[in-house]
Amino acid sequence: MTSLALHKKALDDVVGAAEHWRIGWLLGIGDIRQRYSRSRLGQFWITASMAFFILAIGSVWGLLFDQQLDQFLPYISANYIVWILIAGFITDSVSVFTGAESYLRQMALPKTVFIMRMVVRGLMNFAHNVVIVPIALVAAGTPLRWTWLLVPVGILLVVLAAFCFALLVGVLATRFRDLPQVVQNLIQVAFFTTPVMWPADVLRQRFPAIIDYNPFAAFLHVVSQPMLGIVPSWSTYGLALISIFFLAIAGWFLFVRFRSRLVYWL
Repeated sequence: MTSLALHKKALDDVVGAAEHWRIGWLLGIGDIRQRYSRSRLGQFWITASMAFFILAIGSVWGLLFDQQLDQFLPYISANYIVWILIAGFITDSVSVFTGAESYLRQMALPKTVFIMRMVVRGLMNFAHNVVIVPIALVAAGTPLRWTWLLVPVGILLVVLAAFCFALLVGVLATRFRDLPQVVQNLIQVAFFTTPVMWPADVLRQRFPAIIDYNPFAAFLHVVSQPMLGIVPSWSTYGLALISIFFLAIAGWFLFVRFRSRLVYWL
């Protein structure tokens, strides 16, 4: 098969997934419902557990960094909730195809439908958690600002990066089953080197590269900073777009090249 034909089939797969978006939606919603089935609070356990965690860890880390809790708790709330969205996409990407083995072996569905499933599941969890941020801001006496209008832009960038990353890592993880452990270690390192639980100004003066050239920090800030009333810098948006560009190239190349082999690798 020629290279042009492979690209066309891969593009048809993406277009087919868009046409069958309801399948991705139902699969993603079904995953959440199944996880919290027979529970009294249902999906709201996501919000409750996140709120308890943020209150506990935010208080401890605020004392460690000598921060005022009325300012630090909203900071932790926005950052950690967005980080959970990003880390969830990264974690789910490695199993986006292997976790859909029963469907892929029996049904002729576009393979990128299952990336849409991952995106829906992540965004629904985020929607449950994000209500904590306005509550934390109001409790701290900070009004909601117009910068919240930029939050959807940041989420769109995160989703685009997640889609491209899933194309890349989803294919590799189907072939190499040790990759999930590698990705898990990457997430742990990224968590501690990204200003999620510590103020960015702590290291910006001494080690600016950790903040300014960290793509994880860029995707974190394009969503969390507007929640806190801050307009992200153009360099932050630029780094996010550059990261998406390279992820798209690498992900598309692998998906085009090995899309037809995914079922045989399962």
